[in-house]
Amino acid sequence: MRRFSLGSSTDRKIVVLEVVGARMSVVRMKPDGTTTRQEKELPSESEARAASETVAHELLARGYVEHDAKRTAPATAPTSVSAKAAVPPPKPSRPAPKPAPPVREFDDEPPSSLFDDLEPASEPIAPLARLAPLPDSSSANGEPKKKKTGKKKKKKKAGDPDGLDKRVLAGVGAVAVVLVGILGYIAYDVFLKPASIIGKWGGSMVEHEISRSLTHTGYDLVLDAKKNASMTINGEFTTTGTYSVKGNRLKLALKDEDGDTNDREFKIKLGASTLDLMDPQSGKLIVQLIRLTGAPAAGGKAKADAKAAAELVDKDAGKSDPAADLKIASVELSAKDGAFRLRHPQGWETDTGARPDNTYSYIILTKDPAKIQIYADIQGSLMSGSDSAGQFEEGSELAPVHRAHEMYKKVAAGELSDYQEGKPDVFKGSGLGEGRISLFKASGGLFGSNLKGYHATLLTKDRRLSVLAYGPEKDFEKLKPAYLAVCRSLGH
Repeated sequence: MRRFSLGSSTDRKIVVLEVVGARMSVVRMKPDGTTTRQEKELPSESEARAASETVAHELLARGYVEHDAKRTAPATAPTSVSAKAAVPPPKPSRPAPKPAPPVREFDDEPPSSLFDDLEPASEPIAPLARLAPLPDSSSANGEPKKKKTGKKKKKKKAGDPDGLDKRVLAGVGAVAVVLVGILGYIAYDVFLKPASIIGKWGGSMVEHEISRSLTHTGYDLVLDAKKNASMTINGEFTTTGTYSVKGNRLKLALKDEDGDTNDREFKIKLGASTLDLMDPQSGKLIVQLIRLTGAPAAGGKAKADAKAAAELVDKDAGKSDPAADLKIASVELSAKDGAFRLRHPQGWETDTGARPDNTYSYIILTKDPAKIQIYADIQGSLMSGSDSAGQFEEGSELAPVHRAHEMYKKVAAGELSDYQEGKPDVFKGSGLGEGRISLFKASGGLFGSNLKGYHATLLTKDRRLSVLAYGPEKDFEKLKPAYLAVCRSLGH
């Protein structure tokens, strides 16, 4: 195969000669990349080579350059020794090949007559590829090109199992840090955080002197972050104002609803959940308060409760008609331990029980939707000082029955949601002497109707009788006579 070219790289023409046996083929490629191929079958291989030499001389005469010149004969002497040696003599049995035509002046394209006796090739020839551009200077100098970083690298990193393990470990480490932080905060809040006096405190103190009755005093103290203070005694007497703390001294500058000043000073011992109030002179413990909530606004709830109590008034509770009560409540019933007895209306369901030590008993009356609960407990009687009841005037707020009534109000508030009770009035008509009765309201729960009823308190020598008689608020006027008849029927 011999290759010839003419022209620069942009408009180069190429001719390729090839002899295979007695067949000679010529491939021509133009500057636009189109390629043609022609073939001719000669009588012998020597004649094919002679014809190939003739075409080669014509191309060299036109200015073509042979790229593999050292395999060919010199271009200027077609009859030179080397050319003659390259072409073997023809066999005597066949005629000698025709001499090559004389050299003519050609233009830049070989004359078509040069290839007229060649036949077109039947199979297509793929176009020859152009020469690749020269490499850039950085590659020529031997410096390696920098690899581009792109999405493929990121995808490989994303699929890297080592990278996945690192992310999992990082997540586990983050969770561990959060857990350590939470445990640290809990430890600080429980063991290391300084105690704060801000909050709502509650407690009570029972005092007993020889030859005198037991006295019970309840305290509710609210201190907020703005130095506001509120103190309620026995759940009824509320004073509000400000406070200050210096060392182990708590000073309260308070006023009651009438504007009267009631300044108090205590020696205090503050714990994480307790606040001891002591006499500043003697150091005697007055009461130990327990933290109830965080830091509510001082005096806010007390004012709301006072407003609600003022609206809960029932003047009919003090009136009595024994004949009418007997007609309404005619069925007698005694508690299981015999501590008290009562009468109730016909058709009501009853339930009674008592403790084996005879310190507590109850009767529960129900007729849907109404309920009457009577509880008799010895603790409430002892704490209120029932044996000194005769030493106080009628209706006195210092009377044991009044204190017992206020004490049970907290129990009722724990049993019924949104409990609001009015001011207690004197209650008469039962066989147990003077009592107290209050009107109250409560919530019936998420799907229940609002409740309304009576809270009544009576004392025996060794028991406090606490009554909660209530039902739907809309039925209160209809049920009120039965409530009052049962309360007035209580006796030994």
